[in-house]
Amino acid sequence: MDVKGMFKMMKAFFGDYFRYRQELGRQDQFIKKYAQIKNLKVNPHWMFYTNLKIWLTESEKMFGRRYCPCFEPSGDRELDKKLICPCAFAEEEIKENGTCHCVLFGRQDLSHEDFKKAEAHLMEEYQGVPLNFVNGILDTRKVPVEKKRGLKVPDSLHQVKRALNAIGNKELTVLVEKEQEAENLKKFAELKNLEYQKKETSDGYLVTLKRK
Repeated sequence: MDVKGMFKMMKAFFGDYFRYRQELGRQDQFIKKYAQIKNLKVNPHWMFYTNLKIWLTESEKMFGRRYCPCFEPSGDRELDKKLICPCAFAEEEIKENGTCHCVLFGRQDLSHEDFKKAEAHLMEEYQGVPLNFVNGILDTRKVPVEKKRGLKVPDSLHQVKRALNAIGNKELTVLVEKEQEAENLKKFAELKNLEYQKKETSDGYLVTLKRK
């Protein structure tokens, strides 16, 4: 990421941090209480941990549920129940890998370095996939699928947030595969005060987001 992109990302991060300070405190209480009950360690790195809390807060505001920071709702009611943090996959992932997928929780014996390695692996999953712009349209469809959940990584919502930080334009057009993804972006637009338009095509759904 270049210096300009890093500046935009940091500006967005601290804007969200100050906007959601009260909610972040509530998330912190929930996370630490669960970790204590399950004898787990919470991610010790302030910025990474805070970013996860921001995602949880925005998920509640958009969808009314504290979905896993790594995945947007799928539209499958049973799967979406399993995605509510702490997700139904977390304990198995901690046993297998030391941390849950989003690196929010880990085993008690993990060091700071262990968490850093897990974070680097996660960031490679989400930022190692190039944003696919075709004729100015962000095509979010062809990305890897996470095996346990059967969901895209990175999903369309994560790709859109990354694109908005990167391009700096007032308008972004996105191609998504499923109507649920388009509806998720509508909720995101409402949260971020963006104009929203949706059009069904033979390839999926075209969503246009505009800064007001």
